[in-house]
Amino acid sequence: MIRIYIVPHKPDPERKLSMKSRLILIAIMFVVINLIFYFGFDSSDESEESVELDDKNQLNIEINTKSEQEITRSITP
Repeated sequence: MIRIYIVPHKPDPERKLSMKSRLILIAIMFVVINLIFYFGFDSSDESEESVELDDKNQLNIEINTKSEQEITRSITP
């Protein structure tokens, strides 16, 4: 009787990274991806437009409060 054993291929132990090295690589990749998204979306044209809209809204709010104050002054004797 002949028995054939199938041995699964094992990676070379010299090429395997330690757990600490793997975690460091994952952390570095996470930081790089976050920086790409931070600078990619921060410098978009939409952010500049939203700042302009915020300034216009603030100006409208100031004009409305001044108008309300003038109306209340003219109404009160």
